[in-house]
Amino acid sequence: MSRVRVLSRTRRLSTGGHWLPSSARAWLEKVENAAFTRALTDAMKKIPQISGREEAIANAITSSAAEIYDDAYRGTDAPSDAAATHAKAAARTIATYQQLRPYLGSDEATMNIIRTHLGSERTAQTMNGGLIKGALMLSRDKVATLAGMLGNITNDLAPGAWTREDVRRVVSFTTCSCTYHAFFKKYDMEFLTQTTCCSLDVDVWFSNVDPTTASVTLEESLARGDPQCRVVVRPGNPY
Repeated sequence: MSRVRVLSRTRRLSTGGHWLPSSARAWLEKVENAAFTRALTDAMKKIPQISGREEAIANAITSSAAEIYDDAYRGTDAPSDAAATHAKAAARTIATYQQLRPYLGSDEATMNIIRTHLGSERTAQTMNGGLIKGALMLSRDKVATLAGMLGNITNDLAPGAWTREDVRRVVSFTTCSCTYHAFFKKYDMEFLTQTTCCSLDVDVWFSNVDPTTASVTLEESLARGDPQCRVVVRPGNPY
């Protein structure tokens, strides 16, 4: 009886130049931040205990986020463009939590509104899922296409910090480093990692993938107390 050889390949992802130019990143940051602020302000108008204060709170979040970001890197080297993008988002998350928590009365309610306006709402999942669906329709190798997309997302979250492993048709991306988790840890607020990063992006991008085609799952997460984050792409079961 012949033995089946399992092909396994592990490699550290490149730390080379990022696929997104600095000018485009700066523009996208402005667009995303404005959209977040606008959507959050509109949502606050519908919350009785906040309604009427929404503009003041939104302004306070913006100024506080800038102060938190500056404080985090005071006296240190400036982060890379990609790391700075996520550190600014983490600072904004802390500022949002600090401003809204006293009004909303619980961590759960506050974290839910942060997650929603960072993209977990159904509209974002539908739009991003549509992009994934379109790419898969044009792809002959669905797993390879999903792995390539996931590789771009993970490389943006932490350039050079992820390891990719290919075993047969299963592709996993693993890291022990997270810009968000490290940023939140400085302020003893690691629990906020549950509202950002892989905890959010895997669902936003890949929750609508047809399970008969493939699956993308967050199997380990620093946000859940695991020692690493591990995202896995698996072929689907067509039957």
